Amino acid sequence: MSSLLWPQYFASPDTDDSNSGSSRPASPSESSGSLSDSCYSLKPYIPDRSVEDPVRAFLAKLISESSDGNSQVFRADLRVVTKAGLTDDRRRVVCKVAYGERQVEILQKEADVYNTKLLDLQDKIVPLMYGCYIDVTDEGPTGVLILQYCGVPLTYELTNYELTVKHQAVNALLAIHKAGVQHNDFAERNIVVSRSPDGAPHVRIVDFGMALEHTCSVKRDAITAYEVAPPFCEFMCDELHTACRDDAEIWHPRFVRLFGSHVLAQHATSVESLLQHAPRIPDWADDNRARANAQRVIRDLTEDLQQREALDASPVSIEWSDAEDDLA
Repeated sequence: MSSLLWPQYFASPDTDDSNSGSSRPASPSESSGSLSDSCYSLKPYIPDRSVEDPVRAFLAKLISESSDGNSQVFRADLRVVTKAGLTDDRRRVVCKVAYGERQVEILQKEADVYNTKLLDLQDKIVPLMYGCYIDVTDEGPTGVLILQYCGVPLTYELTNYELTVKHQAVNALLAIHKAGVQHNDFAERNIVVSRSPDGAPHVRIVDFGMALEHTCSVKRDAITAYEVAPPFCEFMCDELHTACRDDAEIWHPRFVRLFGSHVLAQHATSVESLLQHAPRIPDWADDNRARANAQRVIRDLTEDLQQREALDASPVSIEWSDAEDDLA
């Protein structure tokens, strides 16, 4: 089984090492020294079964780091090391690194989720996993989870992106739930997008560090864009419901409120229809007041739908990077 040669040090090529306050310094270049110089050899917790030889990570960029420094995320290249030396093939990857027993245990649990419940979703709506490697280094217990690089995270609220991105995102979350996993951190930073060869966006969901086993009550196989929001009794999953209604705003409203009561939005086609279906009209609301309130509700609903159409007509652009071209 393959081991991982993991650099002892890292410094971003965009930063000046002399000014760096990091306790974890800099990755040697690919041409420096022998293949094992300045590297730890980490043992496989879950190996990359597609290779037998060791693999070496060449770190390219520190993407994020926790405030306590006990977890980091890097963009990197992964290359196989044979007896003859480095192979030419490169895998563009993301490396999640954990330091300390507690963080390593969390990382192992995430790797287990990828390796079991999410196995059939890999390279479709979640990244491929290229192994998880654990050992004790000079930093103490150290773990590295290696995942396929899948593009750039969203930087604006999900609802502001083009419909295909929103639609893919909520349906990806639905598929994850149907696989028996609740994500627990469905946020724009964990929705990543790459460009397929035809230029279309391809959405994947990442970061299952907070995921839980889940038996989802939602039975449908897909979420339809701009259908009327289903009754909650037919969609009794808080994470999915919030994602569809609030995060993506993928549904049209099921109800409007008139005089403090819910009325089905399908009746808000005219003042007469809305008043006819109102559960109650208070005594203080004479005919003129009742009609004025109904007209306001219809106007607000119409404006909301028009605003949605305007946002869809001019969605925010995905901020592509040079690293993500043709990844899908």
